[in-house]
Amino acid sequence: MFATRERLVGVDFNHTIKVASADIQFSEAVKLLGVTLDTSLSFDQHITNVVHACNFHLRSLQHLRLSLIYESAKLIATAIIVIRIDYCDSLLYGTTKRNLNRLQKVQNMTTARFVHLASFQTSARALWQQLHWLPIRQRITYKLATLTFKAKYCRTPLYLHEQLRDHQVVRTLRSTTAPLFY
Repeated sequence: MFATRERLVGVDFNHTIKVASADIQFSEAVKLLGVTLDTSLSFDQHITNVVHACNFHLRSLQHLRLSLIYESAKLIATAIIVIRIDYCDSLLYGTTKRNLNRLQKVQNMTTARFVHLASFQTSARALWQQLHWLPIRQRITYKLATLTFKAKYCRTPLYLHEQLRDHQVVRTLRSTTAPLFY
């Protein structure tokens, strides 16, 4: 059951519903295609799971780091950690700053420092700029902009292209020529 936190205050999750003669228990979180959906769709639990998984793998990789060259460390960090951060991150558009900051912390303080063998006194921004990685918020915006562009102008995927409609302006403004959708 998905609703706002205010609407979920009186909901008792101990009840069951009957579907095809089977009792189904309510749950406060459901994992679907690797994304944990909580009752208020805040993605708090999903981000907690991603952060835990990334930290687990980074701790495991720390033992190997001294025997790896820079390019190998960058490749491994991208393949194991950054992929986990990027998976379904377009769903996180509009989530809280706290959640995005938790993902950014994984990218900054652990992954970039792991690749560069840098101390915690080193600026994380300079490290991930050298790696040519975008910050989490910009990664999400870039992904959505790329998907929208492809859906509108390349017609892929077709089901998204059919959903995009040009914004019809009521009166002439300077932004009339801007490609706006609704």
